[in-house]
Amino acid sequence: MSEYITANDGIRLHYVQQGQDGPSVVLLHGWSGSHRCFDLNLEALAQSCRVYAPDFRFHGDSDKPGWGFHVARLAMDLHDLLIAWGLDRPTVVGCSLGSAVIWCFVELFGTTMIGKCVFVDQAPSQWRMPDWKFCSKGIYDAASLEAINSALHGSMETFADGNAECCLSKPVSAELLGTLKAETLKCNPDHLSKLMADHATKDWRPILPRVVCPSLNLYGTHSGCFPVEGCAKVGELVPSCKSVEFNGCNHWLYMEEPARFNKLVADFAKESVPPH
Repeated sequence: MSEYITANDGIRLHYVQQGQDGPSVVLLHGWSGSHRCFDLNLEALAQSCRVYAPDFRFHGDSDKPGWGFHVARLAMDLHDLLIAWGLDRPTVVGCSLGSAVIWCFVELFGTTMIGKCVFVDQAPSQWRMPDWKFCSKGIYDAASLEAINSALHGSMETFADGNAECCLSKPVSAELLGTLKAETLKCNPDHLSKLMADHATKDWRPILPRVVCPSLNLYGTHSGCFPVEGCAKVGELVPSCKSVEFNGCNHWLYMEEPARFNKLVADFAKESVPPH
């Protein structure tokens, strides 16, 4: 089922929903992606869960306004989506930027609306700082941020191809690669650049101890985006969090080892937990 809800600023947010029974699971894609990033996950998870996968604003089939280029705006959109869906403490899965959206949501609204969290291959900060060296491998200071801006405005097709090369170590089908590229090409390069400028500079380390719901932290040992130590830090800072390495996998580990990812997420979502 493909539907839309309207956010509190009038922007239409697109989402798909699959599955009729079981716990609710929300899948949040990364920067420049869409719900189609989960083509290898949605149907499998829907066998035992009710799965919701939105497109962030500026992405996929959601509206692309000329404002709101902030992680906080995406967190507010997540709030609006959860209200519209009427979900009772779902498991929220954030991949890359999606993890930062969850952390911002917790900063703004706490965890009473969220049952569990799954974070996928995202460090607490992409930015290199005197006390933080486990930053992004590609976007970590003003010069590297300008480089990605230039790449976006140079050729979106070239950027999309390079992004897949950076984020995958194991082979995926040509069909999926084509879908991912087509979804990236739906984005406006200026929108992506402005959103990344906000996302990359954030430091979520002070917020992670406030994520008091049960959590999973999944990351690839061969991530092209982050060092292992950066992603592992999430599991150290979130109080009730279990970290799981995907050996040999990259940033898009849910595409590289979908069966393992799907089982981990479904089993975790079905675990009973006390209120927090």
